[in-house]
Amino acid sequence: MKILATVGVLLLGVQAAAQNVVLTGRVVDEQQRPVPYASVGVKGSQQGTATNEIGEFSLRVAALPQQLEVLCIGYGATTLLVTSPAQSLAIQVSVSAVALPEVRVRNPEAEARELVQRASTKLQRHAAETFYGKAFYRQKTRNNGVYREFYDAFYDVKFNNRQIEGWDLGESRYAVQPGGFTFTNFSALIRVVLPTFSRQPKREKLLVPLGAKALAQFDFTLKEIQTSQGRELAVIRFEPKPDVRQAAPSGLLYIDRQTAALFRREMTFSAGQLLSLNGVPDTQIETDEFQVVSDYLPLTDSLTRLSSTRAQCRLVLRQANGKLDSTHVAANFFFYQYTPRLPNHTYADVPRKSKDLQQVMTQPYNPAFWLDNAILKNSPLDEKLVRDLEEQRVFRRI
Repeated sequence: MKILATVGVLLLGVQAAAQNVVLTGRVVDEQQRPVPYASVGVKGSQQGTATNEIGEFSLRVAALPQQLEVLCIGYGATTLLVTSPAQSLAIQVSVSAVALPEVRVRNPEAEARELVQRASTKLQRHAAETFYGKAFYRQKTRNNGVYREFYDAFYDVKFNNRQIEGWDLGESRYAVQPGGFTFTNFSALIRVVLPTFSRQPKREKLLVPLGAKALAQFDFTLKEIQTSQGRELAVIRFEPKPDVRQAAPSGLLYIDRQTAALFRREMTFSAGQLLSLNGVPDTQIETDEFQVVSDYLPLTDSLTRLSSTRAQCRLVLRQANGKLDSTHVAANFFFYQYTPRLPNHTYADVPRKSKDLQQVMTQPYNPAFWLDNAILKNSPLDEKLVRDLEEQRVFRRI
């Protein structure tokens, strides 16, 4: 079944064998803005990929012609017949059919609050359920327009519908060039700092808009109702209440109107609420916007589980001499396979202060593993960036 998920087609399997035609292109909306992390697949098959953070994609197919289909929450399904790989594809998607709340809903504010409460109750009721899967993580840091840090990592993951509980590091690679601001534990945000719902809000570093106290901490507004792929999603805007003193984001929730299942969460907040600028004296923060988007896939008729999380932060610092220093970090985490618990795996706990980057930095670099990797062939690619880093010989070799 095709679903409204960013990288849903990736979870259905990787069919890299016998694929010898590479299609490249970009997905944009009606204003020609890039559509990040949209699913791009061969219609009627399990073969697909996803766009990267600037809407670009690369997809290997066995032969042409092929009918491509693009799916993304918030946009209608778009198909395109491709007969030649000669040029980069430009695929435009349109906003899903939507209805304004006052047209479809008698009391929009009441429905928004009710759906949030139902979704929170559902998540808490199934909090004890444990899942396992194989996941891929990529992080890129750009300083003043130049890529300074890059790493990929494969993980075997243990998780529940609140957060990632543990993971075992598999193959990884790390490249760094001198200069710029380094995020030593950025992946902790994806693992545990930003749970799907709050269990003990007073102990959370950042409040989230789902959980037992959500209605007391956030204001909710039903923005619109999207109809796509046979599902009605209520798009609910949330803002922290004026009297809330803890760090809290604003953003959107996408909740199924019938089942109250969560399908997407978009959050924006100040990076200064979570980051400390240790080792960066005599600086002032000019811009520190943090954006996080998580997508969830259907598990049963009325439940979903985490599919992917993307985070990006733009940090602009003003130095003592008045010069501006701009850093942009982008991270993408997605499950490419759900599994049972695998034998001989510890699924080590991942506390907030674990040093993921340091662990990745100690891993030996194995070029052969990355040369013909099926997952990378079917995921957002940065081929030129990786090629440049290879040529500069900046991947760590232990």
